[in-house]
Amino acid sequence: MKKAVLFDLDGTLIDSAPDLAASLNYALSSLRLPTYDLQTIRGWIGGGATLLLQRGLTGQKETSGVDPKLFEKAKELFFAHYRANLCNQTKAYPYAKEILEYLRPRYALALVTNKPYAFVPPILRKLGLEHFDLVLGGDSLEEKKPSPKPLLHVCERFEITPKEALMVGDSINDYLAAKAAGMDMVLVEHGYETQELKAPRIASLAKLKEIV
Repeated sequence: MKKAVLFDLDGTLIDSAPDLAASLNYALSSLRLPTYDLQTIRGWIGGGATLLLQRGLTGQKETSGVDPKLFEKAKELFFAHYRANLCNQTKAYPYAKEILEYLRPRYALALVTNKPYAFVPPILRKLGLEHFDLVLGGDSLEEKKPSPKPLLHVCERFEITPKEALMVGDSINDYLAAKAAGMDMVLVEHGYETQELKAPRIASLAKLKEIV
């Protein structure tokens, strides 16, 4: 019997890729660097803003050798632009609001995202997704996903065991964090990452009613 449901944000509850891509390309173009199409950037989302920027600066998913000064300039440009454009094109996925409203009276709910915390509450307010008992950003704790520590922190706060919780995500970071925490998980098929991971999959968030 589950007592809590934990959700990832980007790629799981919301499609934020267009706004993230716009801010990344703004930073890159401001530095006279190549920009990238939306589909490419979709494949780079999931590890937090730092990793997204590193991938943008190198033009590849596996990053290495990013110049620290260039990174800091890109980070400043990216954050300034994104802060002012959080929800221009960002939308909740179908049934996101409905499933949270359905689960809210029945389970403790937590949001565990790698997105910097400062960006999260404004997005939740704008999209009507303020249904969480606990919200953790990528900078809320010393470690973020794929570390299991954010998930275990939620369990401690809710006074439950990992087996009494379900993680809902879309990426390998969600999968690895849940596996390391000893927590069951499901992957949404509309997410940003498509690795062949050995976890149950759902085509729609509405299907959670049949799982928990």
